[in-house]
Amino acid sequence: MEEQNSTRIFEGLTSPSKVVARIGLILLSTDEVGGDAFVSIMPKDRVSVFTTRTAYDHSGGGFSLATSFADVADTLPPAGRFDVLAFSCTSGTVALGMKSLLSQLAKARPGVNYTSPAVAGVAALRQFKAQRIALLTPYEPRVHRSFLPFFRENGFEITADGTFAKSTDAEIGELRRESIFSAAKALMRHTAPDALFISCTATPVVPYIDSLEREIGVPVVSSSQAMAWDALRLAGFRDPIAGFGRLLASPR
Repeated sequence: MEEQNSTRIFEGLTSPSKVVARIGLILLSTDEVGGDAFVSIMPKDRVSVFTTRTAYDHSGGGFSLATSFADVADTLPPAGRFDVLAFSCTSGTVALGMKSLLSQLAKARPGVNYTSPAVAGVAALRQFKAQRIALLTPYEPRVHRSFLPFFRENGFEITADGTFAKSTDAEIGELRRESIFSAAKALMRHTAPDALFISCTATPVVPYIDSLEREIGVPVVSSSQAMAWDALRLAGFRDPIAGFGRLLASPR
């Protein structure tokens, strides 16, 4: 007896998506804060964020992925389905160098735009025309000190710098608001910087940037906030976004 084909084919009506920007985001396997912070900035129903994670080695002052940027990018949606590829690691960018990182991202997923927290941080500080900056990081001193030449080579004078000397993303993600505010204010005393840069996507500062700016009186640029600003800018999303500091509230 022949089997009857009773499968019905229905007309599937579709509606155009209201999304105007799509971003692929590569997170580190250990980052418990950065992904949520990045997504919290994005306007709902207008921006889509596709995330993936990667293991890595950040020992000895270098940085490498467990596989490759191409392998990691292959876990994101296919070509044509997003506009910007963002790599969510500030210290990894500094270790690799901005040019090297951007080159590797371009080879991993050709035809889109690329950013990272350090790349975006430099662009954001220049957006404010900042020349003198205070620098706050959560890293062990060896990693923290690698940021001093990085910013100087990109044209910034560092008026004061400090670190919480934490060794893991888990510890960094548990930093308390009052510790971050106290450290920021200490760096501002007697130094008069044009802006404050707070490093590491694992630093839990994004929800408090507005409040911190009001207390210290200068723009605050943080890793996840700057990367979100740059990704939106590269994707062509120009609308101001309130609640995350002057950077996102200003035109892009």
